[in-house]
Amino acid sequence: MQQHQRREVQDWLNLFEQQKQSGLTAVEFCRQQQINVQTYYTRRRDIRLQRTSSKFVQVKREVTKIESYSEAMGGDLVLQLGNAQLNVPTNMSPHWVATVMKALAE
Repeated sequence: MQQHQRREVQDWLNLFEQQKQSGLTAVEFCRQQQINVQTYYTRRRDIRLQRTSSKFVQVKREVTKIESYSEAMGGDLVLQLGNAQLNVPTNMSPHWVATVMKALAE
């Protein structure tokens, strides 16, 4: 029975680079190097996850307060942000409002 070689992370990183430089597919490279293909893919995934998971940074999100109200007299929905104001009849299609909001966000 053949004993399998235990590789360290740096060994795997070197193998991944060798495979990339070789121009061979991972399957061809593994066959040539006598590496189990499933092990190759598993180690590549695990190492990528380990290397990227510690690079997350927390981002503080700034929230903009938007007020809306319905005037008693007109029955319109009034959206106001700073000096800008949009009056929307309450019977207006929500789809139309969403379309306008998406366009304004661009």
